[in-house]
Amino acid sequence: MSRDRRRAENEAAFRAINESIAALGRRYGTQALEFVCECSDPDCTERVSLTGAAYERVRAEATYFLVVTGHEAAGIERVVRREPTFSIVEKGGEAAEVAASTDPRP
Repeated sequence: MSRDRRRAENEAAFRAINESIAALGRRYGTQALEFVCECSDPDCTERVSLTGAAYERVRAEATYFLVVTGHEAAGIERVVRREPTFSIVEKGGEAAEVAASTDPRP
């Protein structure tokens, strides 16, 4: 397995966790939620506070991911939007293929 594929699979695993957080927020009507950073570092434990609506904007595309500012990975993603505490990044190449194939949304 290539390094880029392994990194992309780590990111997809973090995205799956965030999908569960978003679903719980919708279920209980919670506005402010704590999402995990969806970067490729398997040891990352940083969090991002967002509303459910803001997370939905991140999830507008299957290849978009939420990362803590500074956790962007040059070469496999580009920054789509930068905020003070987080960035929305878009995967390219093999990482984009993994992102699309593991996207839990139709």
